[in-house]
Amino acid sequence: MSFADRVLAGLGRGIASRAGPLLPAFVRGLTDQTVATDELVTVTDPTEAIGHAGVFDLDASPFATYLGQLSGTEVPGGLTLAQQRDYVRDAPGRRRGTPAAMVAALRPFLTGYKRVDIIERDGSPWRLRVLVYTAQIAPGVTQAQLEAAAALQKPVGNVMVVEQRAGASFDHNRTHTTTFDSRLAYFPTFNDATNHLPEEGTIA
Repeated sequence: MSFADRVLAGLGRGIASRAGPLLPAFVRGLTDQTVATDELVTVTDPTEAIGHAGVFDLDASPFATYLGQLSGTEVPGGLTLAQQRDYVRDAPGRRRGTPAAMVAALRPFLTGYKRVDIIERDGSPWRLRVLVYTAQIAPGVTQAQLEAAAALQKPVGNVMVVEQRAGASFDHNRTHTTTFDSRLAYFPTFNDATNHLPEEGTIA
């Protein structure tokens, strides 16, 4: 028996007889959006999660983003269900506004070492720069997704820039800085080294 049929049966013969022949279609229209939820909470196997308890089981529920909201974690878009569950389990909302939370928000969109660098006080106390590396960005991930994910966890009031960098290999650095003295000459300050963009064709 479908959910709509159970609702119709629950209304009783009195209402059904007075409502007329359009009642079944009306009830189906009202209940159509709740069929998936009804199937989720209906107990079919006593050994599985029982009824509504399954909705609140992060490992079983398909509503990971909803469970994240209940726990104070806003899940960024573009994640698979497995990634959503991992994100909620990590609970970055409890560290909101910290570098660790921004790193955790970006890592589901990265591959490999999933490196994220954050430069705080980037020109002023209220600016920060978040660096990710193009070779580690997962296929299909856009700049807008990266910015939205980091924005969920950035400190309120700060201006943030999310930048994709090519990155430099050890071999690339070795061609410019064979000794400590040559490195100091090539990169006089920390910012010079951080902001260095490898020349085209000098990295794999």
